[in-house]
Amino acid sequence: MSGILSSWRLKSLTSASALMLCCVSAASAQETKWPTHPVDIYVGFAPGGYADTVSRIIGAALSKKLGQPFVVQNIGGAGGNIAARQVATKPGDGYSILATTTALAINTTLYKSKGFTPGGLIPVAIPAFAPEALTASTKSNIKSLRDLAGAAKSKKLYLATPGIGSGSQIAQTYFFQKLVKLPITQIPFSGGGPAMQGVLTGDANLLAATAAAQIVSAIKGNQIVGLAVASEKRDPAIPNVPTFAEQGYPNFLASSWVGFFASPGTPHAIVVKLNKAINEIVKEPSIQKTFKHIGAQASIKSAAQTQKDFNDDVARWSTMVTKIGLSL
Repeated sequence: MSGILSSWRLKSLTSASALMLCCVSAASAQETKWPTHPVDIYVGFAPGGYADTVSRIIGAALSKKLGQPFVVQNIGGAGGNIAARQVATKPGDGYSILATTTALAINTTLYKSKGFTPGGLIPVAIPAFAPEALTASTKSNIKSLRDLAGAAKSKKLYLATPGIGSGSQIAQTYFFQKLVKLPITQIPFSGGGPAMQGVLTGDANLLAATAAAQIVSAIKGNQIVGLAVASEKRDPAIPNVPTFAEQGYPNFLASSWVGFFASPGTPHAIVVKLNKAINEIVKEPSIQKTFKHIGAQASIKSAAQTQKDFNDDVARWSTMVTKIGLSL
């Protein structure tokens, strides 16, 4: 009798194992076929901006490469948190993708209440970035960080920023308060464009901004003076502008990037497939040319490295936000 029962249990286990393997195989096959219908890309900012532009460039290329429409939907507000919350609560099936900026890393610490956990979103790729930069008015006679230190001792300096809570404002506040400890009066504007106008018209001596197309063009056109970029290497678009590290401030890194994130629970196979597709797109000469035109540098990294970079960025911005005592 015991032999019959043992035989029955063995057959049952074998059948169960076979069924499990079939289910796993079916799931793997479904993930491999992804996408089988349109994919939504939720952009956390208004049309026409940095995030929206990069998202539409990548989205259009993904539609051609993967054979399904990648539909951009703009859901602005709360520094990108509304769109992030939307994706964070969607099923993890690869059909809801968040396109956002450095704001996601910053907001992890900056906002007390977000309605979602940023760490739950899965980093897929961060294909475009531009370093934060500190620039000066051509009327200020400030041409380096050393000049800046000297000027701050003799007169009151005004720093134009794109607004409280922006990466540019946070990074330069941290620089002035904690690294150089110079008294600077901030003038928050309603965006990067108005902030630059504030410097051009003489309302401010200094400008905190991302080294994207508008800033690069202004530096090259001698409308403003590039003092430093917060990147490991000099920005190839403005090679004459030194890094903060070169001028005695190592490890001061801050950049504005555009990244793609998947909903929590999205299968790893889909994340890897999407990462590979985006990387292949970014390698294309036409895309590289377009990125250069908008002032973005291309970044090609694996999904695993993207996850690490995002985690490092969250920690970096958390330090800056906490030390300057900013909270929203």
